[in-house]
Amino acid sequence: MANASPTVIHQVATRRTEWVKPIEHYSVVEHFGPNVLTTEGSTWRDHRRVSNASFNERSNAVVWKESIHQATQMAKAWGRRPGNSKELMWIGDVYPDAATTSLHIISRSGFGVKLLWPGEEQVDGELEDGYEKFSSHQAMGKHTMTFEESLHTMLRDVIWMGVFSLSTLKKLPFRRTKVVWEGYTNLNTYLHELLDLKKAAIAAGLAETDALDLMVPLITASESFPSDHNPAKISTAIGTPQILGNAFIFLFAGHETTANSITFLLIFLALNLPAQRRLQKTLDNLLSSLPSNPSDWPYPSAFNKLGNSYLGACINEQLRLITSVAMVPKRSVSPQTLVLDNGKVVKVPANTFQHFCAPSVHRNPNAWPHTKTSFRTPERANDLDDFIPERWILQDETYHPSTSTSSPSNSTKPTPNNDDPLPEHATSIEELESSSSLDIGSSTLFRPAPGAFIPFSDGPRACLGRRFAMVELVAVIATLMREYSVELDTREWVSEQDVRGMGKEEKKKKRVYGLARERAWE
Repeated sequence: MANASPTVIHQVATRRTEWVKPIEHYSVVEHFGPNVLTTEGSTWRDHRRVSNASFNERSNAVVWKESIHQATQMAKAWGRRPGNSKELMWIGDVYPDAATTSLHIISRSGFGVKLLWPGEEQVDGELEDGYEKFSSHQAMGKHTMTFEESLHTMLRDVIWMGVFSLSTLKKLPFRRTKVVWEGYTNLNTYLHELLDLKKAAIAAGLAETDALDLMVPLITASESFPSDHNPAKISTAIGTPQILGNAFIFLFAGHETTANSITFLLIFLALNLPAQRRLQKTLDNLLSSLPSNPSDWPYPSAFNKLGNSYLGACINEQLRLITSVAMVPKRSVSPQTLVLDNGKVVKVPANTFQHFCAPSVHRNPNAWPHTKTSFRTPERANDLDDFIPERWILQDETYHPSTSTSSPSNSTKPTPNNDDPLPEHATSIEELESSSSLDIGSSTLFRPAPGAFIPFSDGPRACLGRRFAMVELVAVIATLMREYSVELDTREWVSEQDVRGMGKEEKKKKRVYGLARERAWE
């Protein structure tokens, strides 16, 4: 059963013990070990409680700084490519570079591993002893792939791990499966080596347990440490498989979500030039009071200022239109009663499978401000398929919804956002589970009804790294768009010189850009 009702989604999501995740469908991401995504019940509670220790504001400051650095390095890498310059750069496919940026951010911020762009020089003293092999552009020791190559291979081809067992994958003669097996064995070895380095740092008293190191809390809670190293007092064992399993899932989830968002947001801005110009004007105004060098932008004040602005609206609108996880599956453990949008009460039998359909609920006209569309296909009933950041701006002078939503968030008075599902100082798992999942980092933008905006799912099983992702997106997009504009590539139809030579021939320009727009929508 597909679910696009915010009311029902929120009811199901907040009943964690009555509606569970069908974890049997998640074996594809469990080859390195059980993790917070693939477990349920008390085991999941232990994984969540221990992992949550790393996600705090001190950690987010690390993410902020590294995201600015990686966005800057990505732009420099674009400028170094043949035919490009700092002023004019042809990108082609944005996603591979966005994926590299996101991977570098989660690697450095979450695991202390510094990865370099081609042409980027290593800063002396930046690497700790033992970490050289992780940053090297050449495979070292017994490895046949670099750390980054093995990560990219597994993150790109993880689906093969769900099709074949490890023993079968190892024997298959196909080139692609051989590469997947090579990536798996290399990454598995790298993760074990990284685990050994972290354990040595803990034993020497060098690990910062309150910083964003996603392995350290799991190690200190593991069964291999004495009880005085186990402050979480977990009820089930967390050993090496669980540590490596969570390390992989953090790399996987922390890389894919933001890489997709960076890619699609840049495309949407190229398609909607008025929105791009408004964003750049907003950035010019807000950044005028901040240091000129992005690396000096302070966290959290700069993040709060930017996230509460038109930039936050652009990011939320992209997440509304294209989410990394389109379907969130749930299964009822026992007979359930649900209240529908119209107030009708329905009974649902045990073992009922349903999924939250994010693309549909994000376009539910009863939950979102909307009006008639002026883009692409005017015959459509509304503009909920269109990228319009203005729908997130309360009392926007340029956007006038023709209908109101049922959400109290549509009021003109901003409502403080106090429903963070991962309180920094939560004292119990019950406190975590009783919290809502919606936190878009803003108290001044439109706030959808509970269950209407689920890019990070909803309820206690919402994404642990939600805030991490928002900090990264705000930092990367602000760093790029403060200095650059993005346009669609029209070279398939005319040369850049021909476009610039068109002068005032608007009809020709519109025809060329119309072709480029259609290709982009494809």
